[in-house]
Amino acid sequence: MRVKYEEILKTLEKGINSKEGKIKLLKVSQGRFKEEFNLDLSLEGKPLLTLKIFLGRKPYWLPWVEVFGVNPNLSKLFFGSEAEKKLYKVLSEHFGRVFIEYFEDKETAYELQKGVPPALSRLGFELLKLGYTYFRDWYIPEGLMEGGHKVQAEKPPNEEAKVRHLRVIKREFEEFLKMCDDKDLIEKVKGRYNFLRS
Repeated sequence: MRVKYEEILKTLEKGINSKEGKIKLLKVSQGRFKEEFNLDLSLEGKPLLTLKIFLGRKPYWLPWVEVFGVNPNLSKLFFGSEAEKKLYKVLSEHFGRVFIEYFEDKETAYELQKGVPPALSRLGFELLKLGYTYFRDWYIPEGLMEGGHKVQAEKPPNEEAKVRHLRVIKREFEEFLKMCDDKDLIEKVKGRYNFLRS
């Protein structure tokens, strides 16, 4: 998957319309090395979040994007919104690997704490619907260079990898059913898993 950086910039400069308002590019700054950029985004003129974009370095490192620093004052409006879905859709068209911080996403944080497989958490499910099949929960309490709590998601490089990833999700789902005693949460996660199978 080739990242078209200029195309991403144009899309964000023009803005992404949603029910919650327009997501627009506020500022671009250079990252730690030449292939890395930080893009600050706004929602209706208010600072929303930051994208850290890595364009890759062939043949060693693939491109990725990290979504982090969601404004706590906008987190309830953003998570679970059309704005969130539309932003992830744009990112999914350019990046086969994403990292999304969920510290302010209370529903996802709660579900992962309760043992919901990352792919079937609220956040993971949004990414699953966009074609990502490999998931990892980066829960690093100290943060350090890795940042806060985040979900990593990757698109499969081929059909064989996709089948393997989906088998892992199935196994994690079955393990979750055995250990969870929250009936409402089980029903919610079952609904997501059944969507995956349809």
